[in-house]
Amino acid sequence: MRLETVRWARRFLLLVVFAAILIAGWSAWRAAGSSRAPSWLRIPFLQSGTFAHRHIGLVAGHSGNDSGAVCPDGLQEVQVNQAVVDAAARALRKQGASVDVLKEFDRRLSDFKADAFVSIHADSCGVDLSGFKVASLDPSEGNAASERLTDCLWERYGALTGLSPDPDTITYDMSRYHAFREISRTTPAAIIEIGFLKADRDLLAAQPNRVAAGIVAGLQCFLAY
Repeated sequence: MRLETVRWARRFLLLVVFAAILIAGWSAWRAAGSSRAPSWLRIPFLQSGTFAHRHIGLVAGHSGNDSGAVCPDGLQEVQVNQAVVDAAARALRKQGASVDVLKEFDRRLSDFKADAFVSIHADSCGVDLSGFKVASLDPSEGNAASERLTDCLWERYGALTGLSPDPDTITYDMSRYHAFREISRTTPAAIIEIGFLKADRDLLAAQPNRVAAGIVAGLQCFLAY
């Protein structure tokens, strides 16, 4: 009789643990859809199917052309950009997307058509500033979808990386980025400066997967609506 009681007690305990796991998973799933959810929680719960059969274009800034910004110790912007693009491409493909990784002046840019296009760059190593910025063509020249993509990148990239927006340092070269005028006018497009190579180096150079997660989250935000 005593042995049977112990067995039932163990079974009851297992049921309680299993129920707790189910409740925790459900709560995490609900929280992941909220903008108040902690950044580490959002990525594992990307909406299923968001990227299935989607076509994404990613440019590794300066690749195939020059080094971009260079730090005193030899760290090159193009190396950072390429690592982030490669990580983002892997994550997107795992979610079912078709991804073209493009060079800075890639021949494929001519009339390039996709569900979204993002060019990824890093900022100067010569100034002690921190933060990121995003730009697209003015809607009167591009398309309204590009503005929505930009808004999503502003929101999600900052949340996932912890970097602050730095709109005051957006340059003419960003808002008039050459690829915007080469790709199809129907392709939603944005350029992002993912941070500064000096002040944000610990993130940009050492955590490309985290940086990429911010970009992927921005794309997910855009494509989900």
